[in-house]
Order: sequence, then structure tokens, then C-alpha cells
Amino acid sequence: MQVTVSGKNFDVTDKLRDEAVAKLSRVRRMFDRFLDMEITFSEEANPRIEDRIRCEVVLHTKGKYLRAEAAAPDALTAVDRAEDKLSRQVRKLKTQRVSRPRQQTPPEFAEDPAV
Repeated sequence: MQVTVSGKNFDVTDKLRDEAVAKLSRVRRMFDRFLDMEITFSEEANPRIEDRIRCEVVLHTKGKYLRAEAAAPDALTAVDRAEDKLSRQVRKLKTQRVSRPRQQTPPEFAEDPAV
């Protein structure tokens, strides 16, 4: 899985990059069919906003995009909150794909007991 970490109005350090990748790779253990992950950090310029650091995570899987966004006073807390939201979405996606009823053979192709 390819992971891209970027910052908008925010300097992403190597330590923060490593921590974010480590925390968000836990989601991959739940469902391993992801193609790539994009992590974007941004900082709000408004001083009245308490949760100034925003973390947006986009996961791309075959046919679906999962997106989670969270804000917090510091970057690691924002990553934790985004990971919680993303794990719920991944669990829901996996449940949908696993519990989907299997394709049954149409009645005209089923074995005919009279033959």
C-alpha cells in the first residue's frame, strides 16, 4: 500500500510522519485490500478555533474511497480521532462485502432431477 503524507500551511516532521503512518496502518490489519492512503495535515489560521490542527485521511480501495477528517489541538490527537472514524468505516465496508449473499445458480442451470 502506498502512503502519501503532506501538509497544507503545516510543516510535517519526520517523527509526525512515522507516527501517523504507524497509527493508520492499524486499519490495514482489519481489511488488507487497500491500494493507497493519503494523509493531509492542515492548520487553521483563525486563533479562536481551539482545534487548529486538522488531519484528513483518504483510503482508496477497489471501487470505493473512504474518507475521514478530524481536528484537535495537536497533530497526534487529530490522527487518533481520524483513525477511530476510519476504522468504523472499514469495519462497515468489510461487513458489507463479507456478508453479501453468494451468487446462487439460476434455476434453469440447476441440475434437473428428472433427467
